[in-house]
Amino acid sequence: MSRTALIVEAPASATLAALRQKFAADARFDVPPHLTVLFPFMPAELLDDGVDNVLARTFRTVPQFDFSLTHTGWFGEEVLWLAPQSSAPFLDLTAAVVHAFPGYPPYGGQYDGSVPHATVGDSGSYEELKQAVQTIEEELPLSGTASAVVLLIEDSRGRWREERRFPLFERDAAQDRTT
Repeated sequence: MSRTALIVEAPASATLAALRQKFAADARFDVPPHLTVLFPFMPAELLDDGVDNVLARTFRTVPQFDFSLTHTGWFGEEVLWLAPQSSAPFLDLTAAVVHAFPGYPPYGGQYDGSVPHATVGDSGSYEELKQAVQTIEEELPLSGTASAVVLLIEDSRGRWREERRFPLFERDAAQDRTT
């Protein structure tokens, strides 16, 4: 069965992309720099128009938001990642999907909760990843706008591709000025 993931793309950064290409296993399989909303999502074979409609409805209720990746973090000494200044909007996205699809908890229920992050590296040595910290910290903060959630699908060779983008609710700029 093909795996799927729901992600928000990380802000564009040539440095982050290069470090991921060198040190992140998933980057070698065409996964872009991202923050995970939900992985694994349902098997690709179960995706249909009904699932697409529920995802589209779910994400249309979530306002677009600006975010910044402001500092590095670690899972043990094996995984180097970037943390958003605020985790709340990413946790809200995950909660919305889990509410709509309760049979698909984050990381298959393997961990207690979800830590929003953008992986820099998970396949280098600790020493190499410590050097990567110095390189990426020179670029921080990395800022962007979450305007859509991207559905990725893994093919039979382990490569990932974008299947669909689900736009988040776009607030009217005039409305923002009056609130």
